[in-house]
Amino acid sequence: MAQDYYQTLGVAKTASSEEIKKAYRKLAHQHHPDKDRGNEQKFKEINEAYQVLSDPNKRQQYDRFGTNFQNAGAGQGFGGFDFSNFSQGFGNVEFDDAFDIFSDIFGGGRTTTRQPRRARGVNLEMELDLTFNEAVFGAEKEISLEKKDTCEHCQGSGAEPGSKISTCPKCHGSGQIKTTRRTIFGQMQSVSTCDECDGNGKVAERACHECKGSGHKRRTKHLKVRIPAGVEDGQRIRITNEGEVGYKGSNFGDLYLRLHVASSSKFKREGGNVYSEAAINFSQAALGTTINVETVDGKVKMKVPAGTQSGKVFRLKSHGAPILNGSGRGDHFVTVAVTTPSKLSKKDQELFMKLAEEHDEAKKTDEGFWGKFK
Repeated sequence: MAQDYYQTLGVAKTASSEEIKKAYRKLAHQHHPDKDRGNEQKFKEINEAYQVLSDPNKRQQYDRFGTNFQNAGAGQGFGGFDFSNFSQGFGNVEFDDAFDIFSDIFGGGRTTTRQPRRARGVNLEMELDLTFNEAVFGAEKEISLEKKDTCEHCQGSGAEPGSKISTCPKCHGSGQIKTTRRTIFGQMQSVSTCDECDGNGKVAERACHECKGSGHKRRTKHLKVRIPAGVEDGQRIRITNEGEVGYKGSNFGDLYLRLHVASSSKFKREGGNVYSEAAINFSQAALGTTINVETVDGKVKMKVPAGTQSGKVFRLKSHGAPILNGSGRGDHFVTVAVTTPSKLSKKDQELFMKLAEEHDEAKKTDEGFWGKFK
């Protein structure tokens, strides 16, 4: 029984593309074969469902024709009539043959051709943790994943090395089988993939003893991947051709790495810009000073002019993160906080009092306070 793609992903038929994507990520992470409780079959079903429902055109066809939408889509030429159950009215006539019948009625014959299977391999997705600095400057990371990969013994051919490769005796090298059947409307011809050679046109005298002729085998593969500078939390990068190998003789899928960037106790980041805080005391704020500011590049000297107020923001140009897929770097913004001493020595108190008297601050404070009650 064909699977219900919506049921497979656990979403309603009215689900938005974002809801479908969210459900897929959750289930793919849960059932990934690399996990202890992963389920390879379930993982493949989830990927199959997502490949259809994430594509607006495929989803529209699936909603209309069901899992047979790839064949049924050809029926749109007949005024949009739903042919999904058409074959039921013709006994054992297959769906493709129903169109042959229409072709004969309206004139001309029709031959149904089914191309040999060359399904691309399944795309894989895995999580990858990065430190704050690795995301800023990029890094080379080693990852390991278990996947269906090319059989190393036969190099994906499915044949035992050294065995004789000959032309398929069933399809005579064409990779296809033509079948002619008689119907009430005459002879109908269809073309399908040869089940003897799987559409390759060649057969091996002896199948590979490692992969049993499939050309692929599950194994753990170790990869070194380069993470570009400037990536951010939640981004996904693609490693081409590092997914699972597809049907014998076909291309690999891709590997997607979803990045999780650790937060920093010193910095915050938005795109290429980095933000931090720096504390200065009263005298530094009043008289001005030069302080060392911690940046992603290390300590940088920053001038604080006299009379700086708490909350003032300074910019250190080009000391932020590199711009991903761009040029240059962002800036580093420093917010200055003027700290108030919580404890003062007797000498400190005398100095502050003297300073206040010189500026007449004590008098102004008293007058300002009592003036509210006049």
